[in-house]
Amino acid sequence: MKSPFSFPASTDTGVPRPPRLVSRRAVLLGLVLVPLNTYWMMVAELRWYLILSLNPLFVTPIFFLFFLVLLNFVLKRWTPRYAFTPAELLTVYIMLVLSCTVATHDYIINLMSMIGWPEWFAESVNQWEKIMFPHLPKHLLVWNHETLRGYFEGRNDLYRRSILLPWFSPLAWWTAFVLISFFVMFCLNVLLRKAWLEHIKLTFPIVQLPLRMAAPDAARTFFRSRAMWIGFGLAAAIDLLNGFHQLYPVVPGIQIRARFLQIVDRPLSVLNGQPLSLYPFAVGLGFLVPLDVSFSCWFFYLFARMQYVFGFMTGKLGLPGYPFHPEQAIGAWIVYAAMLVYGARRHLKQVFATALPPWVLKWWRTGVLKRGPPAASCSDREPPHTPPAADDDEPLRYRWALLGATGGLAFLIWFWMRAGMSLLPAVVSVLIYFMLSFCITRARAEAGGQHTVWDLEPKNLFMLFDSRTLGPHNLAAASVSHWFWRLNRSHHMPAQLESFKIGQEHRIPTRQLALPMLLAVLVAVPSAMWAFLHIVYREGALGKCQGYAMWTGIESFGWLDNALKNGFRVEPNRWYAVAGSIGFTSILAVMKMRFLWWPFHPLGYCIGPGLIWTWFPFLLAWASKALILRYGGNDGYRKAVPFFMGLILGDYITGALWSIYGGTRHVLAYQIFH
Repeated sequence: MKSPFSFPASTDTGVPRPPRLVSRRAVLLGLVLVPLNTYWMMVAELRWYLILSLNPLFVTPIFFLFFLVLLNFVLKRWTPRYAFTPAELLTVYIMLVLSCTVATHDYIINLMSMIGWPEWFAESVNQWEKIMFPHLPKHLLVWNHETLRGYFEGRNDLYRRSILLPWFSPLAWWTAFVLISFFVMFCLNVLLRKAWLEHIKLTFPIVQLPLRMAAPDAARTFFRSRAMWIGFGLAAAIDLLNGFHQLYPVVPGIQIRARFLQIVDRPLSVLNGQPLSLYPFAVGLGFLVPLDVSFSCWFFYLFARMQYVFGFMTGKLGLPGYPFHPEQAIGAWIVYAAMLVYGARRHLKQVFATALPPWVLKWWRTGVLKRGPPAASCSDREPPHTPPAADDDEPLRYRWALLGATGGLAFLIWFWMRAGMSLLPAVVSVLIYFMLSFCITRARAEAGGQHTVWDLEPKNLFMLFDSRTLGPHNLAAASVSHWFWRLNRSHHMPAQLESFKIGQEHRIPTRQLALPMLLAVLVAVPSAMWAFLHIVYREGALGKCQGYAMWTGIESFGWLDNALKNGFRVEPNRWYAVAGSIGFTSILAVMKMRFLWWPFHPLGYCIGPGLIWTWFPFLLAWASKALILRYGGNDGYRKAVPFFMGLILGDYITGALWSIYGGTRHVLAYQIFH
């Protein structure tokens, strides 16, 4: 049997082995920078709440890439022999990006903030020991009160055997969960890569800036662009001014972070509290998004908000759960996932033809197909004798990827059954999670901007049913799973596919990227866990750690407390909202496929309501792009792109420098987002 990572031998195919573009020194440099990056992220986000990773284009990898590129310019001039190639620079960047998907507020910080919550906050008043503890998975949480005392109060006694030992078992379980989840997503990306990277030319807005920065001719194109430096200087000047304003209030500042609407007149007063921001990086990212997608994103954000106004005017605002946004999102994402599978059906057919053993295919053709498949429409008919998809250039062979995904899914189902879920809820929860991962990956490839998606998590899905039927153990496992469902802004799977896109653009064989990607996460998980514990035991989770995710514990176990004490019943209105959303999204999809002039993209209905902090920058970016294309054409657009990329780069570099200043000087520095 061939190795999953093996290249075809030149004697078998006549094709020479691809050159080794991912060098050992690039991988070693990445492995050195990954722990440094994770610690930086933890200090910034956990200790000071300086947000660096809650946007799909992470700040710290761009920062490292920027200075590596500048260093490379010096090396090329004075010691060309030691200069990095674009493939090496991007290998390091990819490893840092994947480490950010772990060491982030939406992932490890959520996990580590939840893991000791029930033991520490149980008291006689809430009766958690009697009501909640019997149903929680003991092996996934920390139950030693004295161990948690230093965690919450900051006693600086982490490095004692009696303190470390209670953490070992739950962290080992969660490490296995994280690594297997990452590997399943990796396998799914292998199965889908060609469909989205080669058959469909998606825009991938997230990767455009690093690709420009690391291009072979970047020194005389991107970095000599006057428009880029104007955008860079504008964003950097605003951030510097606002940073000094925060440290020295006598210095004037420019308000670009979120302001909240305050409207006196009804019915629009129900919109009070909605954020209005002007982040330079968000405007830059929005400019790279296709017009129909960016328009749909901000339009459906406002559409979701106006539902509150409609509810006020019709008297429905007092209806429990109105306007049922989680239920609307459940229906929308299910339809979107079905659309994606339908669109990739021919590619998936070829994948299975390559991956499955010949005897299975023979049995299928002779046993199943002879019974007669349902008649296919003209659009579904395949050309005769479609050749199987070749997987020689894939990160894994299709057979291994299919086996890896199947085995990983089976492990994760068992994991949640071990945590207390019944078989059916465990299967549904795992499959829905990877269905959503699949959708978020495509959404990032098209829209690029920030997405806040957590409506399909078990807590919301279970609310469609009766809590008495589900039982307390399923409810408890659902609450414990909340940490990795929460918002999904820094998700593994889209970052993996974007890494493959970067490799494709620079002609890096994707199989050479597989090992660095896996090694980056293998190092990032324990590094991030250690960094979190090191900081909270020194500063105190409830003491100086301004970014300690108290909300994760409150949302997880507050929901469970209410579900166990009060329960919930089947509410027809929730099901009506799901059904209505399925119908509405289906109409949007059909109209978009049939009419080119149709302006509403179904993806906007899926992610638009979650653009809470960046909807207004998306609106500005859409308007700017539409005007430039109308009056300047494609040539005007190409000339404008460096300016908007400069907005992103200037905002990120200055924001990263402020976070370093704040962390080293132990002051709350300026943050560019949130």
